[in-house]
Amino acid sequence: MRARRAPGRSPRAWTAWSRIALSLGGVVAFAVLLEVVARVGFANPDYVPYLSQTLARFGALLLEPEFYGQVLDTMSGFVVGIVIATLLGVALGVLFGLWEITYRSARTVIEMVRPIPAVALIPLAIVLFGTNLGMKTIIVVLASIWPIMFNALYGVRNVDPLMRDMARSFGRSRLDVVRSVVIPAALPMMWAGVRISSTISLIVVITLELYLGGSVGVGGMIAEARAGGNDVLSAYAAIVVAGVLGLVVNVALGAVERRWLAWSTTTKEG
Repeated sequence: MRARRAPGRSPRAWTAWSRIALSLGGVVAFAVLLEVVARVGFANPDYVPYLSQTLARFGALLLEPEFYGQVLDTMSGFVVGIVIATLLGVALGVLFGLWEITYRSARTVIEMVRPIPAVALIPLAIVLFGTNLGMKTIIVVLASIWPIMFNALYGVRNVDPLMRDMARSFGRSRLDVVRSVVIPAALPMMWAGVRISSTISLIVVITLELYLGGSVGVGGMIAEARAGGNDVLSAYAAIVVAGVLGLVVNVALGAVERRWLAWSTTTKEG
């Protein structure tokens, strides 16, 4: 006879709460370590302020209306860039994965362009496109398209040929097989590429804003704080903002993955 489970939270719920507790514990431990390092004199407080002071300045930023406009500038460049990179990367990855001859014909160009750091193209992009959102988008796309494209390529190649043959045996056209069999089967690897590229995109956007200076975006906040009176606290608070944005993006993409790709073995293992 099967024993009844005691009332309370399910094992799955406890596992979720334990993951959250461990994550928060790691954050708290890291914060305490930074505070102790600053207070015992391992670092010059003029250049490395106390974490408590930085967090207080971060809290003050949240009360400033213009702060949200700067965050919006950064996130708009990030979102537009990663969406275009995803569309192009998936399209090219599927094309190269289905027809190897297309990849072989483009491989030399890809291997020449891929190692070029996107930030090295910033001066050229400024000359050609100015300092508007279009220039920022182009740099983000050039930096983040590669993980998406190659993940899509290998995801398509890893699809079981028997699945495609079975779909064709039921009278499906090639295009229909790609749409209903190949792309869904490769979607977990494609999404993994998007998650990798999202981090790259956010780094590039903030680096670009830092390079341009001014007060545009989170990177502009760091540059302005560093140049205008050497406001160390504001610079570190802006760095905290960048970290929080990266965490929010990663959590959001992970939630989408768990919600829509829960059937994937890769997702479950991750």
